[in-house]
Amino acid sequence: MTTRTKRQTASSTFGHPGRFGFGLSLYLTLTIVVFTFVGRYMPHFARRVGHIRDGWLRFGIYFAVYVCAMLGGAWLVRHLPFRLRRENALRVCFIAGMTLSIAVAVYQNRFGTGLSATYFTVGILGAFVGVLLVTRAVFGLIEVNAPPSPEMVAAVERAHQELRLESDLWDRAKRGIELTIAVTVIALSLPISVILAMIIWLQDPGPLFVAKIAVTRGGKSFRQLKLRSMIKDAEQITGAVPASPGDARITPFGQVLRRTHIDELPQMLNIALGDMSLVGPRPDRTVFAYRNIATLPGYPRRHVVRPGLSGLAQVYGDYYSTSREKLRYDLLYIKRRSFGLDCKLFVAATLLGLFGVAPGMNWGRRRFIERTKDLRWRRAHEALRGDSSNAPAPPSYPVIQHETAFAGRRDAVDEASARPQRSERDSA
Repeated sequence: MTTRTKRQTASSTFGHPGRFGFGLSLYLTLTIVVFTFVGRYMPHFARRVGHIRDGWLRFGIYFAVYVCAMLGGAWLVRHLPFRLRRENALRVCFIAGMTLSIAVAVYQNRFGTGLSATYFTVGILGAFVGVLLVTRAVFGLIEVNAPPSPEMVAAVERAHQELRLESDLWDRAKRGIELTIAVTVIALSLPISVILAMIIWLQDPGPLFVAKIAVTRGGKSFRQLKLRSMIKDAEQITGAVPASPGDARITPFGQVLRRTHIDELPQMLNIALGDMSLVGPRPDRTVFAYRNIATLPGYPRRHVVRPGLSGLAQVYGDYYSTSREKLRYDLLYIKRRSFGLDCKLFVAATLLGLFGVAPGMNWGRRRFIERTKDLRWRRAHEALRGDSSNAPAPPSYPVIQHETAFAGRRDAVDEASARPQRSERDSA
């Protein structure tokens, strides 16, 4: 390897040395300025606030100061003599807020009340809320991916007008149980949700959530929330397409979120609002439902119950199962739904999300799914988009060069994937 090649490799791995050195020098200067500012003005501020005995009020004042400081810092960064990208400008503001919270915590630990951890936490939260307010004004906090047209939404609703909705005793009892579980999970997961939001935001400042317009019970459309695991405007060019194996749009931390299914944590809010259920057919996006209504007989029948966070198709199928395959599972679930089946599917989906293992997924089936995922992605793309000739090849995996070879292998995959489906459907 030549010297020039080595330098290029090192530059691509560690970034531009000049930029890194400039950033480090800038942060050291910022740290010195912040600590000097805190050492000079913190005693005056502490004398005015320290006499307040109500801890919530005192820390609320500190929190408001951090929020205002971030808003002022964002205005100041925009008026610097040199221009920064919007994402970098937001990062600079948040890093300055973190440094300020560290300085205040150190001061309180040495000269104040000693509640350094509390002051640090309040500072971090205040700084994050401040930059989120700026982010909301610049990017928004919820990104709606490839929204359907109003005509498409209306057409899907019309196709469900004569649909008779299911509402037996278990469905009504299930709603009360799910509401309790959803509210409890939202409350208990709030601390980890804040940490996840900070990591997502620091990696790519912008919206924290992605909303996909999907179909719920009765054909109504709603916003299905997820933590953002892709770059901003991921579907601006491609439109609504399934994520391919090794999709370059997925961020590094997004890979972790999608692998563990933690990105679906905000859907607990959808469950609490009554748009979704813990177990049921997975919600289809409105743009896909519009196509499936015209191509799949009996498709609206899957919307007689609320869509679920997990379902029969997700446990016994896989991510790249076609809409026709998923519909068979969904109709089977609706026919046999019960307390026992819901508990079984919820436990199986939890095991699948955490450990990648589900009932019936032996070594042979895992190997089959891994070996055919590129081909099954092409099939899913064709089924959803209606044109396989324009389906791009999945990145970082072997490319199928000829459509004739792709079509020739399709029957083999159908036959191989149908065998475990029939046995699992009968056992369910």
